[in-house]
Amino acid sequence: MKNTIRRCVVSAAALSMLVLAGCSGAQESEPAAAPELTGPPIVVGTVCGCSGVSAPTHGRVDDVAQAWADSVNASGGINGHPVKIVVKDIGQEPSKALAAVKSLVEEEGAVAIVGPITGTTGSWRQYVEEKGIPVVGGVPSDGTFLVSDDFYIAGSPNPVITYGLVKLAKEEGTSKFGVVYCSESPVCADSDALAAKSATDLGLDYLSVKAAATAPNYTAVCQTMKNEGVDGIFLAHIASVDVRIAEDCHKIGYKPQFYTSAGTLGNEFVQSSATDGVLFTQSNAPYFDPSVPAVGEAHEILDSHYDDLTESEQFSAVAFDQWIAGKLFEAAAEQAQLTSDSTGADVARGLRELDGETLDGLAPPLTYSGTSRIYPTCYYVGEVRDGELKARNEGQTVCLDETDLQSELFVSAG
Repeated sequence: MKNTIRRCVVSAAALSMLVLAGCSGAQESEPAAAPELTGPPIVVGTVCGCSGVSAPTHGRVDDVAQAWADSVNASGGINGHPVKIVVKDIGQEPSKALAAVKSLVEEEGAVAIVGPITGTTGSWRQYVEEKGIPVVGGVPSDGTFLVSDDFYIAGSPNPVITYGLVKLAKEEGTSKFGVVYCSESPVCADSDALAAKSATDLGLDYLSVKAAATAPNYTAVCQTMKNEGVDGIFLAHIASVDVRIAEDCHKIGYKPQFYTSAGTLGNEFVQSSATDGVLFTQSNAPYFDPSVPAVGEAHEILDSHYDDLTESEQFSAVAFDQWIAGKLFEAAAEQAQLTSDSTGADVARGLRELDGETLDGLAPPLTYSGTSRIYPTCYYVGEVRDGELKARNEGQTVCLDETDLQSELFVSAG
């Protein structure tokens, strides 16, 4: 078995986003003007929890989405057509999600849902499957990507990065692994189940506790973990809550090794001494490291549209997932030669023709092939150190080995 597992999703490729200026002789030429976009738009939609309890981590997702669309149009659009992205902010409320997606498809004419950054996909999965509307990228840890052929994952899924995180904890000397996960989203419960299974397979003791974002403090959570002898804690809430948990643990003199994953990582982690030393795994290339060429290009474009967006507290791995989803849609559009008359089936066809693409280095190799889906089993590792997010392994992937892939966690998934 190679570094992929059957029965899930993968995809992508990427288009350049900058129009390069040329030089002739000793004279500098003006940057080439983007071709005039005269055709009707290709409409896509997305759903986010940009407000509400997720705002500290998800609050700039709409800006990232718009910056992506603007950059595509500035460089010639998609096959001569402008792209229009419509963002529906549901505030992380599942009761609003289905209506928002229906509006995108039936009123706005969206041919794809691109980069939904929300934990509500289960509430509208059946609808997009019935309508034949592909879901292109989003949060790779969302379990819906592993069970629906209409959801196209753009990164290593939750089983991989969670198992990788517990494996990292074992390598770091953790003997009892704890998880504090959010009570607001089903995705968080998935993280608990996966971490528990991973800990069992890797021979670590395990304890989990739910926590609400609205809790006044997390002293009781910390005390429980301390009393039970937990020496490593996976912070599986939104970034702002994770930081508060770490700070409350430090206040009672409890300083375990903290871990987290990209889905909960944000710039707030670098602003507290309590989270210094946090180790994390992530699905895609380090969103915080502009030395990775594709990441650096994205940072430049995002900051040119919104001043210092990439330095804001609300710029996070999940916000960058929106950018990656946009690049995945571009790749599919190029492959399928989309126009404004194209349908969701055309978008899906373009996705299924992608093979081993990395979106210019934004993701591990992604492949969609008809009825046989695979997903990557490689991931990235980083740490919070001295007030900075830093990539480990020089930003290169770490891959699960053959022994890891014999885990029941992956056998049952694939």
